[in-house]
Amino acid sequence: MRFVMRLLAFVVVILAAFWFTARNAGELVNVVLPFLRIRASLPLVVFACILGGMGLSGLLAWRAERRARRLAHRAATARLAHRPPALTESPSVREPSAVPEPSTPPGSASPPERSEPSPLL
Repeated sequence: MRFVMRLLAFVVVILAAFWFTARNAGELVNVVLPFLRIRASLPLVVFACILGGMGLSGLLAWRAERRARRLAHRAATARLAHRPPALTESPSVREPSAVPEPSTPPGSASPPERSEPSPLL
């Protein structure tokens, strides 16, 4: 049902655009830019504005995604840089540690899980 509603809405938008184009095809408008003056039909100007807005929106979304990926990469490398160095000795050679391991609460069979921090934080 959702697909039918979307298809119907798309058909209505296409018919409205066709009606607008047919109704205003003879209208000529002047587009005055700082160093250029363009005389074009109204439907062509509207279509160009829509395409320009879509292109600008896509460009801004691409730039925001690049920025988010760069921040996530920086956070991941900073998190890896602050980890303590790995011990090179084997566990059998090391002396037992004086810190006891945390005990599990009664009734639970496994230790609590630790969650990883988000790379964006």
